[in-house]
Amino acid sequence: MDSQLALLFSALAFLFSLFSFLFFKFYLKKRTSKDYILSEYWDEANQIIKTINQATERDLSLIEERQQNLRILLQETEKRISVYIKEVERSQEAEAVHAQLSSQRKSSGEAYQELGKKRYKMKEQALLPLEELKENERPENEAKLEDKALSEQIISLLHSGFSVPLIASSLKISIAEVEIAAAMLEGRGKE
Repeated sequence: MDSQLALLFSALAFLFSLFSFLFFKFYLKKRTSKDYILSEYWDEANQIIKTINQATERDLSLIEERQQNLRILLQETEKRISVYIKEVERSQEAEAVHAQLSSQRKSSGEAYQELGKKRYKMKEQALLPLEELKENERPENEAKLEDKALSEQIISLLHSGFSVPLIASSLKISIAEVEIAAAMLEGRGKE
């Protein structure tokens, strides 16, 4: 009986060993076949490509957003530069008028007429760039100010105690024009 039990145990061990051998042989053959290895490589490569595509799309959207912000900034800068250039030209023209007025003070009739023409021209030029940048910003009392002549407006605002830059911005003229009007007002007061 012991021998039969030993023989049975040996047969079972042999069958288990044979089954284990066949299972591991099939398993190793499957894991080391070129089709299995290639499919693993393809899966890994596809996953890497998918990750790269996601990162690229995210980076492209960031670049497009920054590019749009840069375009807006450049447009605003171009507008400001053009307004600055026009203001500098107006200022230079006003200084030239002031210098001419001081040299031609004796012939005041002609000088005042020329000043009026240039002031009108400069006022028209001053309105254009400010309207481009600030179309909706207007002084509350603009209707009242338009009724008076420009010089009367400047004189009344100076008498009211407003500063020169504030008067220039509210009347939409250059600071040099307000200073010229203030100088003429002082000159009239001395005479």
